[in-house]
Amino acid sequence: MSGPCGRPRFGARLARCAIGPRGGAGWLARAAGAAATAAMVLLCVAEGHAAPDLDQAAMRLEVVRGPGAEGCADGALLRAEVARGLGGDPFEDDAPRVLTVSIAREGPELTASMALRESEGAGETAWAEGFSTRRGCAELLSGVALAIVAQILTAPERASPPSEPSPPPAPPLPQVRRTASKPPLHEAMPAPTGRWRLEAGLGATLGLGITPGAAAGMTLSIGVRRPDWSVAVEGRGLVSLAQEVKDMSISTRAFTAAGVGCLHGHHLFGCGVATLGFIRFVPRHPWDMTVRDDHLFSVGARLGSAWALSDRWSAHGYAEASAIVDDAVLRRGGQRRETAGFTTWSSPPVGVALGLGVTATY
Repeated sequence: MSGPCGRPRFGARLARCAIGPRGGAGWLARAAGAAATAAMVLLCVAEGHAAPDLDQAAMRLEVVRGPGAEGCADGALLRAEVARGLGGDPFEDDAPRVLTVSIAREGPELTASMALRESEGAGETAWAEGFSTRRGCAELLSGVALAIVAQILTAPERASPPSEPSPPPAPPLPQVRRTASKPPLHEAMPAPTGRWRLEAGLGATLGLGITPGAAAGMTLSIGVRRPDWSVAVEGRGLVSLAQEVKDMSISTRAFTAAGVGCLHGHHLFGCGVATLGFIRFVPRHPWDMTVRDDHLFSVGARLGSAWALSDRWSAHGYAEASAIVDDAVLRRGGQRRETAGFTTWSSPPVGVALGLGVTATY
């Protein structure tokens, strides 16, 4: 479609249309000429907006009629409506861009959905729209044609593909990365203070070889702590789980005190332990033997691990092995070792202890 200004470029057309009548004697002639010039300019501007570059808007039209829409017109009618609205046919059968219009009936309504893709196999959709009506196929296709015309008139021109790929962006400076990233864990964690701190602990202990049979009990400790080492004094009470020794009904209890010095790593710790205490044998039948106490001394090592629960509380577990230097002996009858009677039980060369507990630091 061509306007009164023809089909030259928009700038030249506007310039030629802006030429008004020259001369004239009367005021009415000049006013009429100005009004005619303004009307020409407005008409040319409207024509410039209504006549887009159809080469840039070229696309291929596909109309899909779904269930219930078989009686609607095919793509030829829709193509003619769009061409009438634009003043030219924007559709080409071999264009890479594909405009798909799907028509279907959903209950009492006819629905239409439009999707524009840059190519037939492209996954991304450049433009999509949809609407519905109850007035029939003609009304629906008119609305689809108006939507396509509006999209072509308002869509910006596609930029030409770059001749050369743009260079990759330069990596950020090391200072920027270092500032934006999170600090390492050892920098984020506060370093332990170098002052003396008081520690108090409570735990459960299982002893093997310290008394006849396995023994279970509690351990209390108090000491001082520096970041890398600590010293403490522990008190331990154990009760043997064995109720008989060599056919004698007897209960056995061990009470010990230990000096502990430890070196601490991030999670592990190792300690030297020196233990001094006594074992009490309490018979259930006094005619077999009397109550007897025998001392015990051992030295050993401990290896364990600690886990922080909070700033003040921590949990720990350890395994301990001790060489029994002065063993305890149980004899049938008599209060002293030199008393006549045969040995019923004596401490083994090595005692083992396993422990779990919690520690509070002040």
